[in-house]
Amino acid sequence: MKKILLLTLFFYTFSKIFAHEMLLFEPLTANHLESRIGTFYQPTADHLRLDIGHSLDLIEIPNNKNANFELRAGADFFILSRLRSEGRLKFPVEASDFFFGLNLTGNISTNYFFRMRIAHISSHLVDGYTIDNNFIKEPFVYSREFVDLILTYNTEYVRTYIGGTAIFSTIPKDINVFVPQIGFDSDYELYNDFNFIGGYDFKLVGLENENTIKYFGSNSAQIGIKYKLSENRGLSFNFYYYSGLSIHGMFYNKKEKYKGFGIQFHY
Repeated sequence: MKKILLLTLFFYTFSKIFAHEMLLFEPLTANHLESRIGTFYQPTADHLRLDIGHSLDLIEIPNNKNANFELRAGADFFILSRLRSEGRLKFPVEASDFFFGLNLTGNISTNYFFRMRIAHISSHLVDGYTIDNNFIKEPFVYSREFVDLILTYNTEYVRTYIGGTAIFSTIPKDINVFVPQIGFDSDYELYNDFNFIGGYDFKLVGLENENTIKYFGSNSAQIGIKYKLSENRGLSFNFYYYSGLSIHGMFYNKKEKYKGFGIQFHY
């Protein structure tokens, strides 16, 4: 846990020195593979998810020909952690997934945006995890390198998107190399500094078994109320829903279905 906090402090300090104040491509609300700072509790499983990370635009690529076209290069760093509740504010960490990579974002016009990332993700069991359904869980190597591309159409209140992930290196090998993705999200002002936020994300994940591929739908949703603390800062209270294969690599072939509620810090 100490290492996670130190990494978070480093990424935050680095971003404050070098990053643009506002991202050209904001993280997708309901997609779990996004940088965010927040946590939510899953009462049915007695688990807590902790997301710590940051995205930053580092370089703006000059463009003198088309005023409607903007291009930036940046980076993404975040950790997705699964914790178990032991009462009295004790939360042993069961598993952590580490994501880092580079991104290229841009807008083709005032309504059309894109983001391409080349990234690495790995998953690790941590000291808080020992037994799963009375069986000892053995750790294994889980690692992916991939490229993902998202195209969005933005209106005043709703952003719809389509894209996919191409995996070019993976352990274990039974993961399908292409994952299509669609979804939408919204950020709508309700009253003064209070906004409604929400989103839905769908992925189609394939697992290979005896030379055949079986596909599983991944459904992720989030709705909440955000309070604006300043122009680019906010705090939201959210309801979460997930159904599909686990988002944590150590449990990548296990189905999960849960609801949760929690908070998120917006920057």
